[in-house]
Amino acid sequence: MQTAADRCAAFKALHEKGRAFLMPNPFDVGSARILDGMRFDAMATSSAGFAWTKGVRDAEGHITRDDALAHAADIVSATSLPVNGDLENGFGHSPEDVAETIRGAIEAGLAGCSIEDYTTDPQDPYYPLDQAVDRIKAAVDAKMSAAPDFVLTARSEGPVKTAFELDETIKRLNAFAEAGADCLYAPQLKDKDQITTVLAAVDRPVNILAGRKNFHLTRKELADMGVARVSIGAGLARIALGAFVAAAEDMKDGGAFGCFDRAQGMSDFESFMKARP
Repeated sequence: MQTAADRCAAFKALHEKGRAFLMPNPFDVGSARILDGMRFDAMATSSAGFAWTKGVRDAEGHITRDDALAHAADIVSATSLPVNGDLENGFGHSPEDVAETIRGAIEAGLAGCSIEDYTTDPQDPYYPLDQAVDRIKAAVDAKMSAAPDFVLTARSEGPVKTAFELDETIKRLNAFAEAGADCLYAPQLKDKDQITTVLAAVDRPVNILAGRKNFHLTRKELADMGVARVSIGAGLARIALGAFVAAAEDMKDGGAFGCFDRAQGMSDFESFMKARP
């Protein structure tokens, strides 16, 4: 039986430049069991995927720290794989808030987590750099005290459409690395040239988000570029709920039930579910 420390150590070891290990994101215990049965290297929670299971929107304050950590503990209990936590902005603006979230994440059995520099306020969306760095420093201090192998990922949420924006993102990522972050993540990165530029400019493992529309780089291409980790974010939850809506629309608008024919030939998921002893 793996301990929490074992999972942290195994997760940390996966973060090698050019490995591009795949870290899909379940949205509930059932989807976690499926991914566990398929034997991925690791998995991660999705703040959006979890929020949707609760009938609320992501990053609008509907999900509390306690909600997110209880969900994370449920996912951890459903798998023997290392689990990374999508813990938004750490559920508070101050460094102390972030440190409390990190301690809770370790207690929940997570092997790592990500902390965003997004404030949740659309009118003032990103923390000033100094404050963002102080928040990461507090996270690092908290994890080093409790679980040094816990993998802290620092996220820069800002846009990267222009050269200036990309430079600002790199500046933030490097500041987070200097503050002690183990892994770096800029979710807006999608273009191959931009990813290559970031990889050349930072000296920490980089996570790339692949679970979205119009992302056509393969895992091999990402590995060849030097990407350490590939996450899916809310992609699987979006596909699952999208298929649900499409089938419901077929029934409601068409008055027929051919939508269920689409399930024929699909992989059996029930084999991954816990059965009666």
